[in-house]
Amino acid sequence: MLLQFCTSPGTRQVYDTWREDPRRKEVVPAVMHHRARTVYELTMKDVQDVCRQTEHALGEVRRSDGEAVSPIVNWHPDFAFTHMFHICMERGGYLPTYQCFRSFTEEDELGQKMLGTPARQKVREVVENGVPESLARSAMRWRVGNAYYSFLRETYTVVALRELGVDVRVHPLADALFRVDAWTGRKVLSLRVGNKKFREGDHVGRKIPAERWLADVTPPMEFAEIELRPATVFGTVHVPSRDQLRATASQLL
Repeated sequence: MLLQFCTSPGTRQVYDTWREDPRRKEVVPAVMHHRARTVYELTMKDVQDVCRQTEHALGEVRRSDGEAVSPIVNWHPDFAFTHMFHICMERGGYLPTYQCFRSFTEEDELGQKMLGTPARQKVREVVENGVPESLARSAMRWRVGNAYYSFLRETYTVVALRELGVDVRVHPLADALFRVDAWTGRKVLSLRVGNKKFREGDHVGRKIPAERWLADVTPPMEFAEIELRPATVFGTVHVPSRDQLRATASQLL
């Protein structure tokens, strides 16, 4: 993966900064030893079954409560969420439902280290600063639940494209550092739900897109994207349409 993207001064600096960050002391070895295997063995039936069987990742949390505690809305633990989900999937050998992922963060030593313990500490911190505990817990559920749905959407897309004949590859480090949701050869795929706060169409918000991170990579990369309209149904997994997937497969091939 590093040979694919760290081929310019800019991308090497991003990688070196991440690797040398004192907060990533335990993150770097866990992520660098990660090998993506399970995702390539999944079928669309596997993914669709998880989409049906998963506990509602947002629970009964209302958006107004979920987005009411800014220190949690903008919270980033030392392990990126994409690291957690991919590592959980590889350790289990299957695509986890939300309840399986929650068990991983509560019962597995690494899962506790990645999310269980830091999430409890963050909730305790904001409660000590005057936020009601129930609201702090709701905000954390909203933060983690939305991250899980994003991971499930990306996995659905990767498996669907592979079944359409595109040999797309994934790695959580490419996602975390360069916003690369998947790639095949020199072509990079980005998947997102339109949101002006982060990015929608040509409007770039807080999230820098892959084409900017990788602008000086040589040989140059090509970029494809799937942008979904904001979800209109609460409690279902928001995924690309078959038409979007077929069009993207044609572009990547």
